[in-house]
Amino acid sequence: MARPELNPSLAPLAFLVGDWAGEGEGDYPTIAAFTFAEQLSFAHTGRPFLTYVQHTQGPDGAPKHTETGFLRVTGPAPDGGHAVEMTVAHPTGITEVLAGVAVGDDLQLRSAAVALTPTAKQVDSIERRLRLHGGRLVVDTAMAAMGQPLTHHLHSELYPVDDDA
Repeated sequence: MARPELNPSLAPLAFLVGDWAGEGEGDYPTIAAFTFAEQLSFAHTGRPFLTYVQHTQGPDGAPKHTETGFLRVTGPAPDGGHAVEMTVAHPTGITEVLAGVAVGDDLQLRSAAVALTPTAKQVDSIERRLRLHGGRLVVDTAMAAMGQPLTHHLHSELYPVDDDA
């Protein structure tokens, strides 16, 4: 089956499309530092949105975190670039609604809202940055959670996964 053409509205996010894998590290004031392997996938169906799926594994190969969501370009950004919205759902009872700007191969997002189930840990805000650098997708995440101010949490460097391998 042939892949559909990328919806023209998604051109500012075309740099994300595909499968990515690599290594990362995390820390936060309320937990011990850790490392992980990460896989990201950004796909499209020809409609004006990207699908997003993320999985991580610990150094022992055990599954750790996963999340899924959608991205869409909503038009030009007031200060240049393209306005982007992203929704993300976590299995831990957290949902994120993020808004931001894509400029070139750099996407920066901030939470517009975070919703929590009654048993979810407290998360107040999240910032995400995804950018291409030297053929790698560099991903950085900061969050304000558990009584802490907005603080760096995760950093990973991912490489394209060859579909023909």
